[in-house]
Amino acid sequence: MKARPSIYLRAAAFLIAGAALVLFIHTALFLTRPASPVKEFKEVLVPEGSSFRAVATSLEHEGVITDRYSFIALGKLMGLTTRIRAGFYSLNTGMKPTEVLEILRQGRIIEYQVVIPEGYSMDEIAALVEKTGIATKAEFLAKAANPGYVRSLGLEGDTLEGYLFPATYFFPKGTTLEGVIKRLVSKYREVFTDDLKARAAELGWTERQTLTFASLIEKEAALDTERLLVSAVFHNRLKVGMPLQCDPTIIYSLQRKGHWNGDITKADLRAKDPYNTYVFKGLPPGPIANPGRPSIVAALYPAAVDYIYFVSKNDGSHFFSNNLAAHNRAVHEFQARATAKEAEQE
Repeated sequence: MKARPSIYLRAAAFLIAGAALVLFIHTALFLTRPASPVKEFKEVLVPEGSSFRAVATSLEHEGVITDRYSFIALGKLMGLTTRIRAGFYSLNTGMKPTEVLEILRQGRIIEYQVVIPEGYSMDEIAALVEKTGIATKAEFLAKAANPGYVRSLGLEGDTLEGYLFPATYFFPKGTTLEGVIKRLVSKYREVFTDDLKARAAELGWTERQTLTFASLIEKEAALDTERLLVSAVFHNRLKVGMPLQCDPTIIYSLQRKGHWNGDITKADLRAKDPYNTYVFKGLPPGPIANPGRPSIVAALYPAAVDYIYFVSKNDGSHFFSNNLAAHNRAVHEFQARATAKEAEQE
């Protein structure tokens, strides 16, 4: 009779060992087997502030995993239960639980990449945003050209032209149009530092005037090495009361009216449009593009030269001069070269 406790202990140990073995086998199978042999893609939303348990439940409901309890246990072992990034995740039923956890661990949510080149206009940026599906071009422009909305952001002017900073952005799926715009404007505010604001004040310029000047440089200077020189030309023209005569402002005015066909005519140069810097002296009413930091800096710190003219060499660079005679000779020379090159290609 004294041997019975030993028998019971042995039986209990056997049952515990058996249960442990079953649990081990179950866990091993869970970790190594996908939820389904067929890959069915799922977009699973992890809301802001969701618990890991709620995430596991959602994954089980979508068929991405088969056992939320084992998944939660594995997540705890990996220390992921409080570090899941909110957003939409692209998963599929053919993934192993470990693969799903790794995606969650890395926070690889669905994001739209938007690359905004320096010098893009508000209209061009709207077209890029439309490709993401976040908003249509018309919706973007309606908001960006709403004076009331512009003022609500604490900005000067009737549109957001100039304030939509060019950079590479990643917008999580679910981002709103307003979220996109605020992100671009926030990036601009990061770049236009207090030092730059102080320099603009020294010149007697507002931020908008600075951006307007910088946008002219952005559209004229294809080479970084020439930004300060182009800036100097425009500064010098302003000082002597000479029209800026910036062709990109003509193009911008035509684009605003939907009349741009690739050519600037003599009639275009005489048009009484406020953006026509051949007719009206001084800066145009606002930016004609969204400049990058190099052009903003160039606008505020021009090169110390007396150039007042420049002409394209038709290779991305320009010839700069300080008198009309030299400028006219350069115009004739580079036009002749362009004509000769076109003849060779025919």
